[in-house]
Amino acid sequence: MLTIVVNRKSGTARRMGRGALRLRLSEACARADIEDPVIRIVHPKRIEGVLREACATGGEVWVGGGDGTLRTAATLLRQSGGTLGVLPLGTMNLLARDLGIPLDLDEAIAALAHAPVEPIDVGLMNGELFLNKSALGLYPEMIIDRERRRRLFGYGKWPAMFRAMWRAIRRHRMMEAVLTVDGQERRITTPAMIVATSEYEFRTGRLFRRPSLRDGLLTVYISHERGWFGTLGQLLKMWLGTIVRDPEMEILRTPRLDIAFKRSRPVANDGEVEFVRGPVHYEVDPSGLKVRHPAAAHPASAEDQAAEAVAETA
Repeated sequence: MLTIVVNRKSGTARRMGRGALRLRLSEACARADIEDPVIRIVHPKRIEGVLREACATGGEVWVGGGDGTLRTAATLLRQSGGTLGVLPLGTMNLLARDLGIPLDLDEAIAALAHAPVEPIDVGLMNGELFLNKSALGLYPEMIIDRERRRRLFGYGKWPAMFRAMWRAIRRHRMMEAVLTVDGQERRITTPAMIVATSEYEFRTGRLFRRPSLRDGLLTVYISHERGWFGTLGQLLKMWLGTIVRDPEMEILRTPRLDIAFKRSRPVANDGEVEFVRGPVHYEVDPSGLKVRHPAAAHPASAEDQAAEAVAETA
């Protein structure tokens, strides 16, 4: 039996309202020939308990919510051997986009109902799962400042984020760390570092998209910029899709690495911030999570791949 769990405070769910969302989910499931799904639309304070109950049997759970909700569900389903379906009810919906899930809810349910079940890689930071990326330096600082502005001044999410981004870039705090890859240690000084579960496709309009979700390697992005203006330029290059050609951006591919630093630091795992003490151990769990994967049923044709290659070199 399929269970659908939705965080009713997530972006799209909050705007739709609980009753309207339940009705829409029920009607969309009926059109997709899904019989008698269990639909739970719950408050964030109850979401972990509901997910724990739904995932315990190792069955199939479709989840709608933000980064924290998806991480919790993925962690529990990885442990029980169950299957995750992602409903596009968050803000960015990065994993849904990577999996080829339509952003329209009705279309998403239809696509998930007929999608194959495939394993994808997940990342682990000191044993804790992340689905997309783990970030140190500027990004977690931005999130902390964003949430402070939302709480104290009532800013919306994006206005608060842009203000926090500008402040973090101007402050431009540097992080000293010891990086260990393949048994080799080296000291680095960086304003920002990202450990991603796969390689990003930096192209205009496809920011933080991952073409492959199962290659068995982490991708580590390390900025070596020393000044705030250079870091601002790197953000612009990221939006334009040219960051991979920046000589001050180092990119590593590895199944595991360690990062040591002296004091407790904020780390953002899929946008959820926690303070950790070094050293931090990262590794990839190849094919560690089963998901409904619509894109796997319709891989890009040779013509599409060729067209994309031409566009990238243009």
